Amino acid sequence: MRRISAEPATCSRRAFTAPLVLNSPGGAQSGPATPQCQAADEAAGEAREGEPQTFPSGRRWGSRAARLVSAWARSGATPSAGAGEREDEAASAAGEAGTGTSSALGASFNILCIVVGTGLLNLPYAVSRSGWVGVPLLVLMAAMATYTAALLGRCIVLVGEEERRAGGMRASLASRATPPPRGASSVSYGDLGEAAYGRPGRWFVNSQVHITLVGVAIVYHLLAALNIHSLAADSLSMAASVALVAALVWLHVFLKTLGEVALLSYFNIAVNVALLCTVVAASLERPPASPPRTALVASDAFAFGSAFASFGFAYGVHPVLPSVRASMRSPRLYPRTVVASMAGTLLFYLPISAVCYARYGDAVRSPVMDTPPLAGSPAVRIVTAAITAHLVLSYPLLAITPEAALEGLLRVESRAAPLLWRIGVRSAFVAFTAAVALLVRTPERFGPLLDLVSSCTSTFTVFLLPSAFYLKLRGVRGMHPLEVAWNGLIVAFASVGAVFGTLDAIDALAKSV
Repeated sequence: MRRISAEPATCSRRAFTAPLVLNSPGGAQSGPATPQCQAADEAAGEAREGEPQTFPSGRRWGSRAARLVSAWARSGATPSAGAGEREDEAASAAGEAGTGTSSALGASFNILCIVVGTGLLNLPYAVSRSGWVGVPLLVLMAAMATYTAALLGRCIVLVGEEERRAGGMRASLASRATPPPRGASSVSYGDLGEAAYGRPGRWFVNSQVHITLVGVAIVYHLLAALNIHSLAADSLSMAASVALVAALVWLHVFLKTLGEVALLSYFNIAVNVALLCTVVAASLERPPASPPRTALVASDAFAFGSAFASFGFAYGVHPVLPSVRASMRSPRLYPRTVVASMAGTLLFYLPISAVCYARYGDAVRSPVMDTPPLAGSPAVRIVTAAITAHLVLSYPLLAITPEAALEGLLRVESRAAPLLWRIGVRSAFVAFTAAVALLVRTPERFGPLLDLVSSCTSTFTVFLLPSAFYLKLRGVRGMHPLEVAWNGLIVAFASVGAVFGTLDAIDALAKSV
């Protein structure tokens, strides 16, 4: 196994943290910082050898290593605690009793709020691209996403063990002079990339997250404008709708940072519950003008790439999972937490996908509200208005991270009149998303644009990177052959899906010009 002694990812690392959802309109932001480096140092010094304990990864570690990992997990910020009762688990017996405030149930709800979002609007169309085989494919990809989410927790444990072998938490903290930024988690997705593959690994992970956020911000801008154009019954042009959205979201340029926005997560889940119930009910009530055409398997191989990209986007939560794990009072319960939350997503995804495809077949549109029989439903229009409001409110959550990175690159805070520089940078970002939304501008391009963003980003962060990190940190020789084969299958499957999804999205965008 590769030793991670050079610049280990400790609580004092200036770590990049994705503070918001990558997939849903809303999301969970990293909460107020609770930097406990001194406490972590004391916990490391007080760690004692004891009876070995079992971790979620299946390996058995001594209690000293367990407490070191626990100190590691306690040293950073935590996202907002979700709903749910506090659990009095005997997690400390496993050495993984963190100082976070979130229970396992609350963490599951947080993940569910994050993962269920904009991707829901594209799933019926994705099934129409693949045929009925897309439904079991959606379930299979849920299993893969659940497994790779659990792998991230295992990687954090492995990094903690390597840290212990490299000299312990005390030596690591002493070797770092720069304190962590407020709001950084103890181990971020970028930290895992660096632990596995050095600085290039961190750079690639962070670039993927930033590209994802920019791409999803464009999707949000486009979808909000499409919804306004539709709700205005074409009395407002598409160009005017794009400009109106730009004017609304531009107001965030005066904010230096964003605080806790947990209420948006609850609003997000409420909007999606309303969307699911309304669309399913309206589909059963409003039959198509002609009998639907469905297929067991689509004849176009590239169409499977499109379906894969849409399904992958629907599970795009992994960059924030290390922060969710750090927020848990009992991190050892993290594996069952992701199982419960991912299973919950299928309660949203399967009904809307199966019902809409069975009812409308190949005529189903993306976003699903634009399917002709559904577009005239008053209830669907009300839900569309709620989705639009939430997209506008959520846009700043997506924009703030790439904007802050650009401001740091330009050294905005050290310049004269930093507020004017900040307003200029963020205004340019809004203008960029507006320009791309205006360039795409039609409902027919919404699905391909979302698939293109997913193929180039979510494929890596959800499927490829967790398996690649685990294989590197754990070492192939120490793994069961079936586990190696399963990870290899995930990497191969995701790679092929990404290539086909990218090609199909580019082809669809080119044909719609």
